[in-house]
Amino acid sequence: MDRLKLVLAGGVAIVLATGSSGAANQQTIKIAYEGALTGPVAFYGIPIGNAVQLAIAQAQDGMKSAGTDLQYVPADDQVDAAQAPAVARKMIEDDAVIGVVGPIFGSTTNAVGPLYTDAHMSMLTMGTAAALATKGWTMFRVVPNDDLQAQAAADYLVKVLGAKKVAVIDDATQYGHGLGEAVKAQVKKDGGDIVAEEAIDPNADDYASTISKIMANGAEAVFLGASVNTETVFNRQLREADFKGPFFAPDGSLSPDFVKLAGPGSEGTYFTCQCAPVPEYGGPTSGPLADFVAAYQKQFSASPQAYSAEGFDAANMIVAALKSGVKDRQGLVDWLKSNSYKGITRDYKFQPNGEPVGTTINLYQIKNGKIAWLGTTDELIK
Repeated sequence: MDRLKLVLAGGVAIVLATGSSGAANQQTIKIAYEGALTGPVAFYGIPIGNAVQLAIAQAQDGMKSAGTDLQYVPADDQVDAAQAPAVARKMIEDDAVIGVVGPIFGSTTNAVGPLYTDAHMSMLTMGTAAALATKGWTMFRVVPNDDLQAQAAADYLVKVLGAKKVAVIDDATQYGHGLGEAVKAQVKKDGGDIVAEEAIDPNADDYASTISKIMANGAEAVFLGASVNTETVFNRQLREADFKGPFFAPDGSLSPDFVKLAGPGSEGTYFTCQCAPVPEYGGPTSGPLADFVAAYQKQFSASPQAYSAEGFDAANMIVAALKSGVKDRQGLVDWLKSNSYKGITRDYKFQPNGEPVGTTINLYQIKNGKIAWLGTTDELIK
């Protein structure tokens, strides 16, 4: 316990804290997590935030002994591009915040990229829109981009499932439209035909006209580039219209809540995701990833979900930079540009534009009401 010492300085009594903790010499450094902690997609963002908190909690004692008071800061943007800039400005105004894990979607990353870049603040994002890497921002993407995800989805549809007539629908957002365009291009390259394509309103509650076109044009499979809430409504209505073919959704929908929201018709849905497979989805049951899952479950009495492990890795990347001597925002940017890091999901090394080195995409499917990992697309597509 610290002792209090009374010192006279210039005739003024000053109370100093002394003792073994060295608290008076501690530098406070904060790692922010920007994602959905409330709102309609909080079920997707909370597990990632939990993983960031876990990484920081595990590092705090060691950092404290080295003179750093490491803290977690939540930055709830609800994955809403309209709210995200205000959230980012609050993080920027806090001089103790050295970097951000997130934003977790491309739309919010796009909304705050210029702000964080002007502040020399690193974003370790799960936002997968390919165009984000063309902006020159202080963005470091911890997973492969959507062009690679779309290529994997299209290849599996045509080459493995044998679908030659594909409907590609999107929600007209940067995320959904970008995915849709890339899927269409790869389907055609693989020898398939796009028999229906349309941009839909992500906030609509009736997609009957679009589904009618899909059915009338003889589509054998459907890819929808959209967020999870749109995906589940569309999926349910598509199955109610008696569409029997494969339905593909991208990484932003990979959550047990997909089954809850879409209902029984979600059975058989495929997902591509850059995220590592946790044991609940059929991933490894031993090793660093499994150890993380056990620690997460002990801490939060719940299982991690998509991108939780990547959030854990991203926070620990910042911790590794701090341990190497980084003390400020620009120092972290420079460290991420020039160093590699071995995480629990993969080895991280960033290209000059912030893209990661590596192209692994995982494939999942809902089987018996639960998400099951099928393997990597490199293994599944020959």
